[in-house]
Amino acid sequence: MKRTTKGRLALLCTAALFSGAAVPTWAQEAPPASTPGTGLEEIIVTAQKRAENLQDTPLAVSAITRNVLEARRIMDIADISGSVPNLTTTITPSSTTNVAIHIRGIGEADPVLTIDAPVGVYVDGVVIGRSAGAVFDLVDLERVEVLRGPQGTLYGRNTTGGAVNLITARPADTFKASQTFSYGRFNYFQSRTTVDTGELGDSGLRFKLSYLHKQRNGYANDLNAPAKRDPGAYNVDAFRIAANYDKGGPIRIDYAFDYNDSNSSSVPFQLMAVRADIAAYLALSPQLGGSTAQISRKRLKTLSLDQGPNRDEIMGHTLKIELDLADTLTLRSLTGYRKWNNRVAQTDLDGNSGLVGFQVSPAILAPPNAFIPLGVRPFNLFSAQNKRHQDQVSQEFNLIGKIGTTADFVLGAFYFKENARENNPQQLSLVLPSPVPIPLGPGIVTNSFGVALSPALTYSHHSESKALFGQATIHVTDRFDITGGLRYTEDKKKLNQTAPVAQIRQLKASFSQVNYAVSADYKLTRDIMAYARVATGYKAGGFNPRSVGGSFDPEKIISYEGGVKTELFDRRLRFNLTGFHSRYKDLQVSQFLAGSGGASSLTVNAGKASYTGVEMDVLARPVRGLTINGAFGYVDRKFKSFIIRDPATNALIDVSDEARFHYSASTTANAGVQYDFPEMAIGKLMARLDYTYRGRIWFHPLDRLNPFNSVITDGPVGRFDARVALSEIDLGRSKATVALWGKNITNRDYLYSAIDFGSLGFAGGVFAEPRTYGIDVRFDF
Repeated sequence: MKRTTKGRLALLCTAALFSGAAVPTWAQEAPPASTPGTGLEEIIVTAQKRAENLQDTPLAVSAITRNVLEARRIMDIADISGSVPNLTTTITPSSTTNVAIHIRGIGEADPVLTIDAPVGVYVDGVVIGRSAGAVFDLVDLERVEVLRGPQGTLYGRNTTGGAVNLITARPADTFKASQTFSYGRFNYFQSRTTVDTGELGDSGLRFKLSYLHKQRNGYANDLNAPAKRDPGAYNVDAFRIAANYDKGGPIRIDYAFDYNDSNSSSVPFQLMAVRADIAAYLALSPQLGGSTAQISRKRLKTLSLDQGPNRDEIMGHTLKIELDLADTLTLRSLTGYRKWNNRVAQTDLDGNSGLVGFQVSPAILAPPNAFIPLGVRPFNLFSAQNKRHQDQVSQEFNLIGKIGTTADFVLGAFYFKENARENNPQQLSLVLPSPVPIPLGPGIVTNSFGVALSPALTYSHHSESKALFGQATIHVTDRFDITGGLRYTEDKKKLNQTAPVAQIRQLKASFSQVNYAVSADYKLTRDIMAYARVATGYKAGGFNPRSVGGSFDPEKIISYEGGVKTELFDRRLRFNLTGFHSRYKDLQVSQFLAGSGGASSLTVNAGKASYTGVEMDVLARPVRGLTINGAFGYVDRKFKSFIIRDPATNALIDVSDEARFHYSASTTANAGVQYDFPEMAIGKLMARLDYTYRGRIWFHPLDRLNPFNSVITDGPVGRFDARVALSEIDLGRSKATVALWGKNITNRDYLYSAIDFGSLGFAGGVFAEPRTYGIDVRFDF
């Protein structure tokens, strides 16, 4: 296997790290709370800003534990799709790090840096301000908590759909270390190293050091690039340093620094459909000395692209300080700083390179519409470069306490400040009809001509948010609790827009909102709890710099939810069921409208919508060694009103009867079965099989504005993943685990995302990864 310089560096760093780790004893990781044969382990979550049992939390929350993360080989936020009911995650074009997250049909796919996503993403409680750049490796992930439905009281604005909290592992009390090497299809290689120092003497200090290197060739063959630059290829280095201070006194301090350096090639975009006149124009390219256009709705294994490398640099600091003011009163400070730099050398959003065609000067588009022939030239239907930056600082204070045995409460204050900027020059070609046939050579005649344009998107954006909030739970009886919460939020936003406007434009807007949540839960028995909840949410308004319009208003939601959480048969069956009905007002909808001005879009407060659905989570251990899990989610979505301006008449019309909910499926499901064989002399053998399903996805809301919308829609689709692992292999002073894994083992073809370029007359999309497989070897010391 040929390794890059970074790959060799990873091995050298790993060897040096272990050669210098001289310690007197070697400790193993503590076993889980219960073994696979004795029932389900208790899961502790922090969804309500305090540690509590998952089954005692009166929320629709799912937790993916460390064991499940390992068993399903979930590496980052893009991998959790299908693990939670009514959750979908999708990689968007021109990137490997931009993700669209939808919960209960609510999400945002536009990666522009001024539009907030309605699903909040948090790392150890610190909000990630942008979904662009959110796919980064967390070297030591402990668990993932997914809160479904509006979380406006404790988590604040931009959680109308829900929240995803990525929780990393804290430093351990005793020394331990692990080293994992992986190899797989597409020349995939990974080295993952983790070292816990344990408590240093009697200082109360503990450290955890983690390092990751991974690299892979692309999963589609680009004839114009080496394998390491094929679409979907990456080369990533990431590390994390975590420190903990806890001497058992009134103060506890946790600090972490994470850094991620990713060099990658955008996922493979291919042309799927074109307008008839454009198809005729493209057909002349080989006769004029250019390449033949590739157009296919089916996955193309080989492409001819003209795209450059991507670079993402992500870093963050997190500082948490907890001070016990009394036995039942704690003050918590959570400080976060994060920064993201992104550079895209060249995107290829027409799925082709080497195309040529007859072109005329852009002067034809403006009076006096001069027809100035430029001859046969290379052209792009659409390509772009991009340079983006985002940095943020956040500060949150929590006062967490109890009032005797009758009440628990959380009081808080929150501050968030963000700066972002983007410089996005674009290149595109309009194909226009010619009033008369144009001869181009012997037997070659064109009825169209191309006009090459170079629009740009350039802006900077500043946002600031402040909030005060509180929540209290009253224990009315030993079985009956009532919880109420309130939050007041103020938001300020400012946009400096340089292009596509004719002159620099400055826009400002302010918003404020009060949100509340009220819930009641009752324990019918020790193992069965029923709850009901009413909650509101608010997504801040703002600006869309792709358009020349003004601001859009906040969207608001009220959600009614009821559920049952159960643990039955001596904790061998966990069954949770939730039903919900949500109503949106001023729902924000981003509509992609590419044209002569480039990749433009319009964000509007389309109107009203309702979401009614059901969610189910099942986890069972019916017999020793056998674990079965399942999840199902369905949401019935309806637009009550969807107001647009008719481009033909300029009149406002309601198109709610034809509008679609995009980038999310109405139905999601997953099922998994794992069997842990009786322990053998050589070690412990485990086998696991998972099935994930999602229903049909549409990528644009209106066919009338995106004529190929019905061509590029995708699904339904189901995929199988599998893993077999032999662990606890005794090597003397260490133990080893060997695992074989496969993802999408039946090699199903399905789309990550797709774009209909509307009036530009073509559409294309990105297929997800085909079958992948590999081997992991881990050593625990």
